[in-house]
Amino acid sequence: MTQRSYANPDQSLSPATPFDMGSGFVNATAALNPGLIFDTSFEDYMSFLCGINGSVPVVFNYTGLSCSAYNETISGFDLNLPSITVSRLNGTQIFQRSMRNIGGNETYNVGWNPPYGVSMKVSPTQFSIAMGETQVLSVTLNATKNSSSSSFGRIGLFGSTGHIVNIHVSVIAKIASS
Repeated sequence: MTQRSYANPDQSLSPATPFDMGSGFVNATAALNPGLIFDTSFEDYMSFLCGINGSVPVVFNYTGLSCSAYNETISGFDLNLPSITVSRLNGTQIFQRSMRNIGGNETYNVGWNPPYGVSMKVSPTQFSIAMGETQVLSVTLNATKNSSSSSFGRIGLFGSTGHIVNIHVSVIAKIASS
C-alpha cells in the first residue's frame, strides 16, 4: 500500500504501483555481477537535456556547457535506460534498448507481460552474447484499448548462468478517435 495524501494518512492508502516502489533490498553481491548493463553516457544525457524545449539556458546555468556542442538531440524515448515509459501511446511505437555484456558468455531467453491496453512484441526472443558484446533489443508497443492511468508491464531477460534483467514498462494508452 502507498500513502496518497499527507493530510490524513490512515485514510489515503491505496495499492502501490511500480511508480511507488523502489528496487527493494539491495543485493550488493548481485550488483557486482549484473550480466548486462545499459550504457548511457554523459553526452547522451546532455543531448537529451538540450533537446527539451526552452532548456538551453538552464542546461548552461547548471553545467556551464553550451548546447551548441550537441547538434543532435535525443528524446526521452531514445535514452538508453532499463525502462520504457510512454505518457501517451497512440498507435504503434518502437523502442530500442542496447545492452552490453560485462559477464561471461551467456544465452538469454526473453519474456514479457504487456501493460493493460497494449500489445507488446520484443525481439529477439533469445540471444547468445559473449563478454564485451552488445545486443540491441527492439520493443514494439501498440495501443489496443484506452486507459486513463498508467498501466504496467515488464520485459524479463533470463540468462543461462542465472542473471535476470528486468525492463519495466509503463504506458497510458490513448487511441485517437476518427
